[in-house]
Amino acid sequence: MATAPVSSSIHNGLQTYFQARSSDLQKLGQALQSGDMAAAEQEYKAIQDLGQSGPFGNGHPFKISGREEAFEAIGRALQSGDLAGAQQAFATLKSSFHHGQRVSPPNPDLGGPLTPIAPSAGQPQAASTSASAGVDVTA
Repeated sequence: MATAPVSSSIHNGLQTYFQARSSDLQKLGQALQSGDMAAAEQEYKAIQDLGQSGPFGNGHPFKISGREEAFEAIGRALQSGDLAGAQQAFATLKSSFHHGQRVSPPNPDLGGPLTPIAPSAGQPQAASTSASAGVDVTA
């Protein structure tokens, strides 16, 4: 069958893309954590360049719009020399890769537009997670 090699080739290409993007994101996070703006800008550019030849057909490194927006916020902060802003935007981007984060409202500490209400000290946690259809939003 001619489809097996094509399917395998596509799978390998996607795997290579996601591995490269993951590695570059890790390096970007390390550069931001250490405060090395030059290295952070270099890694940001590497991820941008990777997206140009990426699998999404739009020239962006991320398909999910929230991730792309967080990534662009990193770029704007780096361009303006705002290390804290870049770190904040990176935290938002990083949190979007956690399974439960995609289906729950964004964490207010990460700059999300929606703010889930945290239970007060005396309230049981079960009350805050029951409305999320079984998704643990506290993780």
